[in-house]
Amino acid sequence: MMKNFQWKALLPHIIAIAVFIVVALIYCKPALEGKVLQQNDVTQWKGMAQNSFQYAEKHGTFPLWTNGMFSGMPAYQIAGGNTNPIAIYNIQKILMLDLPKPAYFFFLSCLMFYFLSQVLKVNSYISIIGGLAYAYSTYNPIIIGAGHDTKMIAIAFMPAMIASLILIYEKKYWWGAALTGISTALFIGANHLQITYYTLIIVFFLTIGYMIHWIKQKDFKVLFTATSIALGSALLGVLVNLVLLATTFEYSKATIRNGSALTNGKNFTKTGLSKDYAFSYSMYKTEPLVLMFPYMYGGSSSNLEVDQDKSKAIESLQQMPQQLAQQVESNLRFYWGGIDGVGTSGPPYAGAVICFLALLGFVLLDGKHKWWILTTITLTTIMSWGGYFDGFNSLLLKYLPMYNKFRAPSMIMVVPALLLCMMAVLTIQKLQSTVQTENLWHKYKKGLILVAGFFVLALLIYISSDFTSQNDRELLKNVSVIPDAQQKAAIELPIKSFINGLKEDRQGLFIGSFLRSLFFIVITGAFIWLFIKKKLSKTVLLVTIGVVSFADIIYIDNKYLNADNYQDENDNEGAFKASPTDAIILRDTSYYRVFNVSQGISGAFNGDARTSYFHKSIGGYHPAKLSIYQDLMEKQLYNFPRCMPVINMLNTKYIIQGNIATDTIANPRALGACWFVQGIKYTNSAESTMDALTNFNPKDTAVVEEKYKSGIHTSIDTTAKISLIKNDNDLVEYHSTGKSDGYAVFSEIYYNAGWKVYIDGKESDIIPTNYVLRGVEIPAGDHNINFIFKPASYYKNIKIAIIASAIIWLLLAGALVQTFKRHREDKA
Repeated sequence: MMKNFQWKALLPHIIAIAVFIVVALIYCKPALEGKVLQQNDVTQWKGMAQNSFQYAEKHGTFPLWTNGMFSGMPAYQIAGGNTNPIAIYNIQKILMLDLPKPAYFFFLSCLMFYFLSQVLKVNSYISIIGGLAYAYSTYNPIIIGAGHDTKMIAIAFMPAMIASLILIYEKKYWWGAALTGISTALFIGANHLQITYYTLIIVFFLTIGYMIHWIKQKDFKVLFTATSIALGSALLGVLVNLVLLATTFEYSKATIRNGSALTNGKNFTKTGLSKDYAFSYSMYKTEPLVLMFPYMYGGSSSNLEVDQDKSKAIESLQQMPQQLAQQVESNLRFYWGGIDGVGTSGPPYAGAVICFLALLGFVLLDGKHKWWILTTITLTTIMSWGGYFDGFNSLLLKYLPMYNKFRAPSMIMVVPALLLCMMAVLTIQKLQSTVQTENLWHKYKKGLILVAGFFVLALLIYISSDFTSQNDRELLKNVSVIPDAQQKAAIELPIKSFINGLKEDRQGLFIGSFLRSLFFIVITGAFIWLFIKKKLSKTVLLVTIGVVSFADIIYIDNKYLNADNYQDENDNEGAFKASPTDAIILRDTSYYRVFNVSQGISGAFNGDARTSYFHKSIGGYHPAKLSIYQDLMEKQLYNFPRCMPVINMLNTKYIIQGNIATDTIANPRALGACWFVQGIKYTNSAESTMDALTNFNPKDTAVVEEKYKSGIHTSIDTTAKISLIKNDNDLVEYHSTGKSDGYAVFSEIYYNAGWKVYIDGKESDIIPTNYVLRGVEIPAGDHNINFIFKPASYYKNIKIAIIASAIIWLLLAGALVQTFKRHREDKA
């Protein structure tokens, strides 16, 4: 068999892999020099995960609960080890070829899109063009720079998921089943459920497209067989991740994503995110055109998109009085699109050449793929409008299952980015494989008219826009309400000059982007015309399209991910060097928590995971907090220092406000790990429970909702004592003594999906107390009290995940055997 093997057939694939590696390493050259990316989200993750890693060093396994932040939360949402000895996840490590970060992100994305192109039977060299275009579409470098690693891995595996299903639908059942199981396992294993959700939209319309084809052909056997195999093999991939999915689903029911008992109408409802919060990061209706015109809406909220010496806005700032300029400087934002209220790091630019080719494809290609692709792009574009197309998207938010668990509609642009690349490679394949060029020329002219229509639309937007942002309008509004007429007159003119300068800069960016895209498209269009007229070879055409399309994208990428994003590894780790404040607090070896407000109250709960690296913090950083803790933050902790009863009940022994000598406070009223109360105040709702925390003495009184009253029978015993023996994350031990039954409050967060309490080995009830804490009725006498965190969602699903992994490996073995047999039969 080895003698008959066509080794030359491997050459294009070897070349593709080599190109992907070389390009990734050149683009990520600083990584080869020992430098690392400065990724804020990764820095935050290190702080979040440190408590878990410390536990793992001691015990050899990761804990399921962390004490590091938000006074405690499930640790499997942050860091955890692999519990599956035959996991599919090892394939991901192989596919990354041990390349340095972030090169492996780009290589993996290239490789997976190359796989999709091969399944679509696209020429290998065209597939290289598509792989590079998909991997380096500008959204990817932007999110890598920000540290959205899990999102990037999920995006990388999107094409593999689609390709594997197409194999099944094209009747390659063995390989399709095996690879669908593998790709689904790896894709879901990336653990970015929002990207997973969006990919299911692609899968839905892809499947509908094939089903329409089968029904037209009256091929109901294939319809039943293919869909059954697709569902079965995808289910196996899901089951491989059952531990992850089950624990995440279980946890999500207790988080802000599932709503809040205290509905303030701002960010959360009782069942999920509020409309306004879910639709934050919505795009203007014309803004998705940045896929084709990158700076149409100014690019980024933070980057200086215009050279400093050419910017009219900066010139205006320089002419202002220094004090006023310092106040206005934060308003220097060139981005003016729909996301201005929250900001954006850059445009999801897919490339002018890629968009051009994709648009041609909607004219040149047959209906096998283009109609379901067009439908998917249209729907996801409308979904990206979010609140700017309120009627339709509000219906989706209300009726589309699970859709109200996500925010940032603009993220859905990853779907058009993938499908445009897919259309582009199919278009090139059509061009270079068409023999009858006369009909091709006729369709090509129609395609050019379609492309011209988009340029006309862009010009109309340019003419009709005022180039002001929400931020600009708010700035002008603030100036207009200044009561002092003299002060207002002194400020109003320079402010208006500044905003006019911004408008000029944005106009320049828009028209520059327009002309830039026109330039790349004209070059590509001219070479296609020469090819159709048989004045150009296929090789020259492919090389030209490949070079021009990649040059188009990589130039924009360099604006958002370049050598400036890297730093020496030692400098990067400097964020986790203990400060003098940390060092002094760490001398205290007792069990306590820390509240770091040195960066403001908002920073303590939305951007300070660093404190969790050194201490057990009541603050932290995580996108899906427990809803009860979010409520406590918003209703109590944000009012610091007028929330000391709550601070005390959370066992907050140290409050970091700045300099250790003058501003860091050792809080003598911190109540410790546990205590007996002398009385219980009963309330009739979550709202009244929260209100009761505003002015109460947590040392003497516990606040409990009325519905738990029947389970509490206590009497006052002033001599009763309870103390912490050890807190080992998943196992917490206490000892109590008392002459009569008492009610003990524990400064640990209530979470009923896994925590159980045992008094002398006998299970008892944990009662939600003081809105967020645990309360337990303790009988008279001496007792050992053990809290154990053992969520059934974690332990019950490990065996199922292992079995699913084994079946996928068997499917892969079956596919190899079947291929071997078929090869032997062909040679017989």
